[in-house]
Amino acid sequence: MCELMAMSFEKPIRADFSLREFSGRGDANADGWGLGWYPDRSLAIVKEPVRWGSSRFSRFLEKYRHLLSPIYIAHVRHRTTGGEPTHADTQPFSRELRGAEYCFAHNGTVVARDDLLHDRYQPIGDTDSERLLVHLMNLLARRDSGIAAEADWRWLHETLAELNDRGTINLLFSDGKRLCVYHDRSGHKGLSFRSLIVKHHQKRCFADAEISIRLGTRSVRHGYVVASQPLSADGWLRFERGELLVFEEGQLRYSSHRPLASLIESASSALATTTRTKAAPVPSDNGNGQKITSAGSS
Repeated sequence: MCELMAMSFEKPIRADFSLREFSGRGDANADGWGLGWYPDRSLAIVKEPVRWGSSRFSRFLEKYRHLLSPIYIAHVRHRTTGGEPTHADTQPFSRELRGAEYCFAHNGTVVARDDLLHDRYQPIGDTDSERLLVHLMNLLARRDSGIAAEADWRWLHETLAELNDRGTINLLFSDGKRLCVYHDRSGHKGLSFRSLIVKHHQKRCFADAEISIRLGTRSVRHGYVVASQPLSADGWLRFERGELLVFEEGQLRYSSHRPLASLIESASSALATTTRTKAAPVPSDNGNGQKITSAGSS
């Protein structure tokens, strides 16, 4: 089972990743892992065709204090097509167009792929996911614009909806400024998102059996986190089937399915509910049978 995770923030944010369970899930996703981020206009990717626990880079990323970016894209792979795991087949994938480096990650399976475009851009590996990216980039190269405006997002949604006829598609796609996220129309695997504010000198931790992500910043940073499955108990909203969401500088900019204002209000309400829950007094026993209260930690 492949898993996706992405973040979009208003400013670069430091992310201290602990991805052991996320990238492994035991042996369920033993065919590779990858992480992409934008330290500036350029894209950086670290990936390997091995389980996270077997990676020589895993300790480096877990301790690297200079991992700073407004956008992160992560993927772990359980191969459904292709041969033995290779670096060429490991996501995220990237391509350059008009001075922008695009980052792409996909889970699902795309069939009947022989007629997918491969003229200007060619696949390097053997996966259906990379062929999907190559096709998308070739279509994008034929247009006069990238993915910067609402007309582009409508085009992208229509294109992905057509491609969804070929199989199952959950997709992360970024040009370094915008993060576009598409959820499969059949609901394959699931996809959720939530709003997040990281305040001055605050460290925020998502943690469960699957993933732990600690976020730190020197000033207030607002953003969104996207994941195949919610990374914490509350505050998450599910994508609608076949929906495309676009995030830019930590703001939700477009939904193909829902009025944007009401969707932003729903995300803000979920965040506010989570904040109140975290701050509510939590009763506990002092050991003498008496109840005491303390503020819940975040």
